Order: sequence, then C-alpha cells, then structure tokens
Amino acid sequence: MKKYTILFYVIIFLVSSVSLAQSRKTAKADKLYDRFKFQEAIKEYKKLVRTDRKDRPYIYQKLGDAYSTIGKSYEAEKWYEKVVRQKNIDPVYYFRYAMTLRQNKKYEESIEWMRKYRINSGMSDSRLQEFFKELDIVEKIKKDGLQAQFFNININSPYTEYGGVYYKDDKIVYTTNNISAKAKKLSSWDNLPFTDLKLALRDGDNFEVLDENDPNINTDFHESSPTFNKDFTVMFFTRNNLDPKKKKRIKDYNLKIYRSFYQDGHWSVPEEVHFDSNDYNCAHPVLSKDNKTLYFVSDMPGTFGKSDIYKVAVNPDWTLGEPENMGKHINTEGVETFPFVDVDNNLYFSSDGHAGLGGLDIFVAFYINGKFLMLKNLGLPYNSSKDDFAFILNDNKKEGFVSSNRLGGNGFDDIYMFKTDQKFEPLIYFVGYTKDENNFVIPNTRLELYEEYNSVAKTVSMHNGRFTFLVDPNKKYYIKARKNGYDDGEVSFDTYELDKATIKKNIILRQKQKIKGCVADFDTKKALDSVEVKIYGHNADVEQKFVIYTNPNGCFEFEVPAKSRHKEVYYEFEFRKDLYLPKRYNYKNTLGKDSINWIKPYKERIFLIKLHLEPIYFDLNKANIRPDAARELDKIVALLNKYPQVKLSMESHTDSRNSDAYNLDLSERRAKATMQYLIDHGIDPSRLQAKGFGESRPVNHCIDGVKCSEKEHQMNRRTEFVIIN
Repeated sequence: MKKYTILFYVIIFLVSSVSLAQSRKTAKADKLYDRFKFQEAIKEYKKLVRTDRKDRPYIYQKLGDAYSTIGKSYEAEKWYEKVVRQKNIDPVYYFRYAMTLRQNKKYEESIEWMRKYRINSGMSDSRLQEFFKELDIVEKIKKDGLQAQFFNININSPYTEYGGVYYKDDKIVYTTNNISAKAKKLSSWDNLPFTDLKLALRDGDNFEVLDENDPNINTDFHESSPTFNKDFTVMFFTRNNLDPKKKKRIKDYNLKIYRSFYQDGHWSVPEEVHFDSNDYNCAHPVLSKDNKTLYFVSDMPGTFGKSDIYKVAVNPDWTLGEPENMGKHINTEGVETFPFVDVDNNLYFSSDGHAGLGGLDIFVAFYINGKFLMLKNLGLPYNSSKDDFAFILNDNKKEGFVSSNRLGGNGFDDIYMFKTDQKFEPLIYFVGYTKDENNFVIPNTRLELYEEYNSVAKTVSMHNGRFTFLVDPNKKYYIKARKNGYDDGEVSFDTYELDKATIKKNIILRQKQKIKGCVADFDTKKALDSVEVKIYGHNADVEQKFVIYTNPNGCFEFEVPAKSRHKEVYYEFEFRKDLYLPKRYNYKNTLGKDSINWIKPYKERIFLIKLHLEPIYFDLNKANIRPDAARELDKIVALLNKYPQVKLSMESHTDSRNSDAYNLDLSERRAKATMQYLIDHGIDPSRLQAKGFGESRPVNHCIDGVKCSEKEHQMNRRTEFVIIN
C-alpha cells in the first residue's frame, strides 16, 4: 500500500519514528523527510551513507523508515537489516524489521526477530502475545480463508483507488488520486495529487467513472472514506484539517470527520463533528446498518496504540454522542483502521497489531449476545502479505470490495471486487490450563487440536500452563496433550448451542511412574548391558508380564501401567544373561508422586555372578539325582561356598504328560531332592529354597495335546537355579 492513501496510517508511523541523533551533515535530508518528501530524502540519505561513517546507523534507520512509509517493503527490509545488526539500537527496530519480513513472506525469520524484540523491549505488548499464541498462525490463516472470486475492477488506474462504497442507483463511491480525474494541488510529502471522492456506475462487473463532482465535497485537499445513511441523505467522510474561514490547510496531514446533508440535488457545506480536534486525527467513519452508531478511527487521548477504533452514538438529528474506545479486545499497540459493520453488526477492520500474513490484514469481530466476542483473520484471498483494507460486504453477504496494494495490481492501491457463496462464521475461543492430578501447573505441554479425527492446529502451553485455540461453531473437537514423563491427556468438547464465545476446560495429565534399576557384574562391578529383565506383575487388578533389556549403562526403566499407579504394587523381576546365574528380585512398594522409583534403595545396583550352570535333568516320572545332575550340583556347592551371602532357589518342572496334580507333586519332589543334595554336601538349609511348578513353565511347545519327541520332553524335566539374595 502506498501509505499516503491511508493517511492516518502514515501520520502515526511518522510520529512514532525513532532515531539516534541528527547531525549537521544529515540536516538537508532530515528536512526533506520531515516535510514528507521521501523520494528526495532517500536520494540525499543514499549520498550520505557512502561518506558519512559516523551517522550511518541513523541513516540506515531513516532509509528503512522512508521506504517502509512509501510501501517499498523489499527496500525497507534491506536497510532495516543493516539497522538491527548495529549495537545499542532501539528495540522497536527489531519489531519493524520483523513486520517488514512478514510483508515479504519471510515468516520464520519474522518470528525470530519478534522473539528478539520480546526479549529486548522490556515491555508488555499485546502484539507479541498475538504472534506467539499460535506459532503456525500463518498456515492456519492460509488454510482457514473462505473461497471467493476476486476481480481487479476496471476503474483502477496506475495511481491510487481504494475504498469502494455502495451508493444508490447501482453506483459506488470510491477514493482516488487519479490525476486525470481532476487537476488539483499536490500533497507536500510526495508531490502527488490529493484524493477525491468519485462516482462510478456499475453494469454487471464493469464500472464506468462518472464525470460528476460536488464542489462542496471535493476540495483542493484530501477527501476519503464516505459512509451514508439508509436513504443516502446523510454522509460522513474524512477530510484534511482546514481553516473554516480561509479554506487554508493548517496541516495537510491532520484529519477530521465531516458531516453533510443531501438537499435540493446537492450536498450541503460539510461541518466538522464535535469531537474533531487540531491536536489529533479522526478518520474513516462508517455507519451501522441501523444508523444508530458511527464507528471511526482516531489517535485521540486514551488511544491504546498508534490508532484505535472508536464508536459513538448517533442521535435522531444526526448529532453525535461521546466517543467510546472499542477496547483492547479490538485495539492493539499497533494500527487498527478502516472499520465496517455488516447487517448482523459484525465489525470488520484492518490491523497490523493482530497476527496476520503481513502489513495490514482484515479481521472480523463477531457480534454475539450484544458483545464483540471473537476475532478472526479473514485469511486468503482477502488478505495477503501486503496491506489489505477498506473491506465492505453487501447485505446478502455474497459480494463486496477490498482494497490492497498486493502484487499484480494496476497502481499503488487497487479496489478488488469479490464474490462468494460462503459465509463468515464466528470462531469460538477455547481457553484451558494443563495441570496434574494435584492441580499443579504443567508448562510447555504440547497440545494438538482435532476436528473429528483430523489434526487442525497445534500449540504449546505457556509458563503458567495456559493455552488457547480458535475453533469453529457447530463442530465436535478434542484436544490431546503430550508431555514427557506424563500420560497423554485429552478433553473433548463441541461448539453447538453456545451462549458465549469462550469455552474453558483444563486438561489433566497423570505423571508417569517408572521403576528403575541398574545391573552389574558382582566381581568387576562393571555395568552389564543386554541383560534380559523379565517382569511379573502380581497386582490385584491384573497379572502382567513384560520383558525388557538393560542399556549400555546396565540400567533399565519399567513404566508402571496407569491402572496400577498410586497404590501398592508387587513385581517380581528376573534377570538373565549368558554365562551368569539368573537372579530374582521381589519389589513391593506404594508408589507416590515421584516419577522414578528405584528398585533398590539409594540407587544400589543389582549384581549378577558370572558362572555358567546348566539346569539338571530328570528321568520320566523320577525325582532321583542322576550322575550328570550331580556334577552340576557340585558346581553349585562350590559357588555357594565361594559366595556365602548368596541364597539360592531351586525351581523344578515336569513335562506335560500326566495330570496337573501329579506333575505338581512330582516337581515338588524333584525340588526337594535337589535341595537335599546341597544340604548333604554342607550347605546351610537357610540359604536354600525349593519350589515346584509342575508343567506350567515349559521351555518349548510341548504342552497338553501336542505330540513331542522324547528329547523334547526331556528339556522340560528339569531343575533351574536362581539367585534370590
């Protein structure tokens, strides 16, 4: 957008410009800049930048600001990049650079410089909250835009046309500085004509510019942004500040709102509205459809940002009440401008303070139950990375106009007509907090919004656990929350039959609880990796079995199933590794708040003794110790004598032949016979434990009803040795 077409935008930008210092060398260029002669100022600054090393940081700023003011974002980016590389700059230039990058579709870079602005500015800025609320806001805006046909209408020229407004008898009124329209004075800051209000007759999608001009309305200076009552007998519009007697400008950039009445075939001499002032600007009025409220833009005292949207009551005699700021829900620290109200009282406006695609984006604040409750970026194709403004809809909401300086236009700004069969629907604001079961905040939680089964948005909860999503009406959603160390949390909701535009629900995440341990060699104390860890759960609710392995550090973690948490748990851990005696460890504990519960106190390691022992085997239906078994048992005796602190369990088994009861008894006899052999060879009985398992733990497929060879059955007639302490 060539910013002289949105006069208010320009003025505010210039007033808020910052600089390091002026010097005698830059005085000429500064004077041109201060008189708004930017093209001439740019030439002077470019001469100086090559020779004036001392003032370069200042000159970089002025070149960036000048190019940004006249709408050349790529040139502005070049100079702002030089500014932000300097030391001790005003942090506002981080913000300006970020916004320029957005206009040039460099969204990722823009976010990074916005972060730098947040860190260095030392101030609370609602614009920052907007931009960081949803990191993927650009993709969301692109995706959420309603489909529409866009037409660059034929009244556009190489100059500026903007702000098409519906008028009577198939006409539109628009603003232009097309020099063929009328020879008039030039603006002091760009040497281009001031703008006039023009009429065009519509024939289908074609428009014919009419050679009609009312001298009471169009003057030698700027006129723009008209709005009319229902029967087109009253008009409010924007005009430069003029001396009412001498018709001379006080400032050609100070703006006021004027009112005129249509009488006897022409418009009356306009009068200022009562809240106009020479000390601030008022511009871009628009009447509500019931003609009871006038919305406008101003930087009057009490404004939150560079320009805010206000409203004022309209009396039956067309006098106005006292202006009321629309509040921080609508207005930001940036620019809000060009309001429009549709037949349902929804408020459309342009802003560079709410997160968008770049430059000015068009937003809508939906009117729900007497309040403007929700903002929505209109998305593509209504918005672009450039400036988009002066949005208007007809009463059936299927057609309207947008003005823009987007690429592909005829001039500086163009009027685009759009047609659509889709309606702008309000968004609902979902607000929640991520917390644990004890109501403590869980920050930095990843959240994903699903519509039915499709992911539609992502965000991360803030330091206080707060997160937000924008959702559509009349749909079903659920949100999934993910955080390391916690089970996934989830909340479902729908947006049918809502009485307000905010839904508040928290998501509770349950902390995961793990049992952890580490395994090492008994003699060398070195960690043992790839140890098989069998875990048998003996909790009241369900019998569980898991198999995991130790990592290169000899450690393992076992995640306790959610249903077993916050109660007493009982697990049997069995450790096995080739060339080592198996070991079993019983763990019984009531798990509390800690996410990690060590299998042994004080993080003690579990030691395995390196000794390769084979199971001993038995003959069919026998429990006596065979000679080959005695040789293995002698190794056990030597082991127990070497390690007097070791306690051993003898666990005996049978094959599947015979009944369960018979086999359980047979396995008990085999276990006792094995234990007795060790006792007979001098081992203290208190160090031994014997247990029979019958046919319940075969080492192969030979279970009831399966035909197996004698050799396969032999593998199950065994006693195994497991260290239990």
